[in-house]
Amino acid sequence: MLLGILAGLSFWLEQATQVPLIRNDSKTRHDPDTLVDNLSVHRFGPDGVLQYKLVATHMEHYPDNESSRVFSPRLTSYRPEKPDVVLTGKQALVTQEGKHVLVQENVVITRAAFADRPELVLRTEELTVLPDAGQAFNQHPVLITQGASWMKGVGIQVDNNLGMFSLQSQVTGEYFNKPPREAATP
Repeated sequence: MLLGILAGLSFWLEQATQVPLIRNDSKTRHDPDTLVDNLSVHRFGPDGVLQYKLVATHMEHYPDNESSRVFSPRLTSYRPEKPDVVLTGKQALVTQEGKHVLVQENVVITRAAFADRPELVLRTEELTVLPDAGQAFNQHPVLITQGASWMKGVGIQVDNNLGMFSLQSQVTGEYFNKPPREAATP
């Protein structure tokens, strides 16, 4: 019995003092496994209609956390019978299989002019985008311009499906209604 205990302690001591083997593969390091230049990705709906397109100068995929770093991204959202919306930035971090995108540095959203509305431009330094949901948000300073009108605040919620946005706090701005049309002279 004493030999059995001694053998068990020897085995335990050997296991306790061994340095575990460290796997040296890309799943344990944050190294890119895929590099792509001049990236272009198109997303279509179930009806085959183009929903959005992402183009970028460079992309790096990291297998340890299944994220991608995208450089100079340009995401264009297409909505039937509504103006295109384009989002650009210096870089973006894409996670959760493309369901979550953090766009950073010089972020600009541009909604094309349509009907009698001029182009709308939103500027901020960081924006979280949920492409499938058509939503975006942040808690950073935001400046929005549309024609001569402007608005700024801190924090924004954007719903691209409804074509609406909501500034969260410290909101100021100026709104200029278009000049009234002059009556035609007979």
